[in-house]
Amino acid sequence: MSLQSDAIFQKIIEGLKDNQAKAKAVNGVFLYKITKDGKVAKEWTLDCKSAKAYEGPAQGVKVDTTLTVADEDMVDIALGKLNPQAAFMKGKLKIAGNIMLTQKLAPLLKTDAKL
Repeated sequence: MSLQSDAIFQKIIEGLKDNQAKAKAVNGVFLYKITKDGKVAKEWTLDCKSAKAYEGPAQGVKVDTTLTVADEDMVDIALGKLNPQAAFMKGKLKIAGNIMLTQKLAPLLKTDAKL
């Protein structure tokens, strides 16, 4: 299944290659559960400890933080149309695990992508 947020994760993968030191400074492993119509449609792992991201559940590493967000909301967050804190407060973004680690993630995920 192809989702709108796939393009964002491709951009994140490219960004990690260019900013490995910045990614490793975050020092965390994040699992994104992207939902469509209320069901998890896809999972992406963002492993900042080794500066890589890939589709699917975490492989051989412990997940520090799990973020669950709808596909369209993930796109809006990445494009700056939806503030992550506001999304969390409205229940559009659910976070389990080390919530403080997500604060370090924001600068790494900023995208100027036009989708």
